[in-house]
Amino acid sequence: MSTEIVDGREVSVVARESEFTSEDVDLLLAYDRHRSELGSHGFPMSEATSSLADPNNPEGEYKYVGASAPIVDYVKKASHDAEEAYRKAYEGVDMSALIFPVHREDR
Repeated sequence: MSTEIVDGREVSVVARESEFTSEDVDLLLAYDRHRSELGSHGFPMSEATSSLADPNNPEGEYKYVGASAPIVDYVKKASHDAEEAYRKAYEGVDMSALIFPVHREDR
Protein backbone atom coordinates (compact mmCIF):
# COMPACT_ATOMS: atom_id res chain seq x y z
CA MET A 1 0.00 0.00 0.00
CA SER A 2 1.25 3.46 -0.81
CA THR A 3 -0.06 6.98 -0.48
CA GLU A 4 -0.46 9.64 -3.14
CA ILE A 5 -1.57 13.23 -3.10
CA VAL A 6 -4.71 13.71 -5.20
CA ASP A 7 -6.36 17.15 -5.39
CA GLY A 8 -4.40 18.20 -2.34
CA ARG A 9 -5.52 15.22 -0.25
CA GLU A 10 -3.54 12.19 0.81
CA VAL A 11 -5.04 9.03 -0.66
CA SER A 12 -4.12 5.42 0.08
CA VAL A 13 -3.53 3.28 -2.98
CA VAL A 14 -3.66 -0.51 -2.87
CA ALA A 15 -2.09 -2.41 -5.75
CA ARG A 16 -3.04 -6.05 -6.00
CA GLU A 17 -1.60 -8.73 -8.16
CA SER A 18 -3.93 -10.57 -10.48
CA GLU A 19 -5.11 -13.94 -9.24
CA PHE A 20 -4.28 -15.36 -12.66
CA THR A 21 -1.18 -15.12 -14.78
CA SER A 22 -1.52 -14.34 -18.47
CA GLU A 23 -0.74 -18.03 -19.13
CA ASP A 24 -3.62 -19.03 -16.82
CA VAL A 25 -5.98 -16.73 -18.71
CA ASP A 26 -4.81 -18.12 -22.06
CA LEU A 27 -5.41 -21.68 -20.85
CA LEU A 28 -8.86 -20.83 -19.50
CA LEU A 29 -9.86 -19.13 -22.75
CA ALA A 30 -8.57 -22.07 -24.81
CA TYR A 31 -10.53 -24.48 -22.62
CA ASP A 32 -13.66 -22.35 -23.01
CA ARG A 33 -13.25 -22.37 -26.81
CA HIS A 34 -12.76 -26.13 -26.75
CA ARG A 35 -15.88 -26.73 -24.59
CA SER A 36 -18.03 -24.43 -26.72
CA GLU A 37 -17.25 -26.54 -29.80
CA LEU A 38 -18.28 -29.86 -28.22
CA GLY A 39 -21.60 -31.39 -29.16
CA SER A 40 -23.87 -33.05 -26.59
CA HIS A 41 -22.06 -36.31 -27.42
CA GLY A 42 -18.70 -34.91 -26.31
CA PHE A 43 -17.08 -34.83 -29.76
CA PRO A 44 -16.07 -31.58 -31.49
CA MET A 45 -18.87 -30.54 -33.86
CA SER A 46 -16.33 -29.59 -36.54
CA GLU A 47 -15.26 -33.25 -36.62
CA ALA A 48 -18.70 -34.78 -36.07
CA THR A 49 -20.14 -32.91 -39.05
CA SER A 50 -17.08 -33.10 -41.29
CA SER A 51 -17.28 -34.87 -44.63
CA LEU A 52 -14.11 -36.66 -43.48
CA ALA A 53 -16.33 -38.60 -41.03
CA ASP A 54 -19.00 -39.41 -43.61
CA PRO A 55 -19.06 -43.21 -44.00
CA ASN A 56 -20.16 -42.73 -47.63
CA ASN A 57 -17.14 -40.57 -48.45
CA PRO A 58 -14.48 -42.77 -50.07
CA GLU A 59 -11.87 -40.19 -49.08
CA GLY A 60 -13.06 -40.05 -45.47
CA GLU A 61 -10.32 -40.26 -42.87
CA TYR A 62 -12.27 -41.54 -39.87
CA LYS A 63 -15.68 -42.78 -38.81
CA TYR A 64 -17.76 -42.98 -35.68
CA VAL A 65 -18.93 -46.37 -34.50
CA GLY A 66 -21.69 -46.87 -31.96
CA ALA A 67 -21.27 -49.35 -29.12
CA SER A 68 -22.79 -52.79 -29.63
CA ALA A 69 -24.76 -52.43 -26.39
CA PRO A 70 -26.08 -49.35 -24.60
CA ILE A 71 -25.00 -48.29 -21.15
CA VAL A 72 -27.51 -47.23 -18.52
CA ASP A 73 -27.35 -43.77 -17.00
CA TYR A 74 -29.01 -44.55 -13.67
CA VAL A 75 -29.35 -40.90 -12.72
CA LYS A 76 -31.18 -40.16 -15.96
CA LYS A 77 -33.33 -43.27 -15.46
CA ALA A 78 -34.32 -42.19 -11.93
CA SER A 79 -35.26 -38.73 -13.23
CA HIS A 80 -37.23 -40.21 -16.13
CA ASP A 81 -39.05 -42.64 -13.80
CA ALA A 82 -40.00 -39.77 -11.47
CA GLU A 83 -41.24 -37.77 -14.47
CA GLU A 84 -43.37 -40.67 -15.71
CA ALA A 85 -44.87 -41.25 -12.23
CA TYR A 86 -45.74 -37.55 -11.97
CA ARG A 87 -47.24 -37.52 -15.47
CA LYS A 88 -49.50 -40.46 -14.55
CA ALA A 89 -50.47 -38.93 -11.19
CA TYR A 90 -51.29 -35.51 -12.67
CA GLU A 91 -52.66 -36.23 -16.14
CA GLY A 92 -52.90 -33.17 -18.36
CA VAL A 93 -50.47 -31.04 -16.33
CA ASP A 94 -48.06 -28.85 -18.30
CA MET A 95 -44.72 -30.67 -18.03
CA SER A 96 -42.74 -28.32 -20.28
CA ALA A 97 -40.66 -26.64 -17.57
CA LEU A 98 -40.58 -29.27 -14.84
CA ILE A 99 -37.26 -30.61 -13.61
CA PHE A 100 -37.08 -33.84 -11.68
CA PRO A 101 -34.00 -33.66 -9.47
CA VAL A 102 -32.25 -36.80 -8.33
CA HIS A 103 -30.20 -37.36 -5.20
CA ARG A 104 -27.97 -40.22 -4.18
CA GLU A 105 -28.72 -42.41 -1.18
CA ASP A 106 -26.64 -45.16 0.36
CA ARG A 107 -28.35 -48.56 0.53
